[in-house]
Amino acid sequence: MLQMMFVEPIPTVSKTCSEGSVPSLETEESVWASLNLKGMRVIDFGVGESTKKLVHLGANVTVVDRDAGKLKKYDDLGIPSLNCDITSFRFDDVVADVTVFYFTLHEIDPRMHRSVISNACRISPRIIVVEPSPDGCPAYRRFARLWHEAMHSIGRFEDYQPISYWKNLIQSCGFRVTTLKKIKQKSLLPSEILDETVQKTIRDWGMQSVPTRFVSLMNEFRKYAMKNGMTWSDLIFLVGESKETSATPNMC
Repeated sequence: MLQMMFVEPIPTVSKTCSEGSVPSLETEESVWASLNLKGMRVIDFGVGESTKKLVHLGANVTVVDRDAGKLKKYDDLGIPSLNCDITSFRFDDVVADVTVFYFTLHEIDPRMHRSVISNACRISPRIIVVEPSPDGCPAYRRFARLWHEAMHSIGRFEDYQPISYWKNLIQSCGFRVTTLKKIKQKSLLPSEILDETVQKTIRDWGMQSVPTRFVSLMNEFRKYAMKNGMTWSDLIFLVGESKETSATPNMC
């Protein structure tokens, strides 16, 4: 029986999939094509397009998100949803076959990562983590650094971590890593998409009261990226299983 402690939303976790880390269709499909989740009970932390994909794969999905408006947006999926902040959830039992963190963890205060993953270990024998890598072309690294600084200026997080960080974190929380790989981005971002991304970022920052100096820096970045080209970040893809799990269904 799933028991949830509902808490007041705090500005830490609701997957927005920032424009600076949106995976390309090519790299996304390489992740989903490697997973077999049909019929499995899955908890998806952070509602988004990943939730749609999990449903499409035939998983029995429950989604957790602190943003009631975003949950409402995905009402048409017809799946159970829990409106709470995932840094504070409490379960009393194993309630899922798999927990999924798809482009979610980098928006959480890194000091909370261990608590979040430890909770996932208690409620599920398996975990899937997909995160943007801090590695990439020079333009991407510049964009990611700027996004990181802008979010920190308003008390939010956009902290990309290397593959070794996620591996060590998952292992220290009671999982053994069964899949660990970095999926390289290959395609340059079309100039019109790059321009649209920058403009949308500036609009979003205005609504979030990001200091105007970051807008000036973003416009400078646009000129640099238009001249030099940019790819999205590489993707980090990790699958872990509880050390106590044996004879488990194959997800890949």
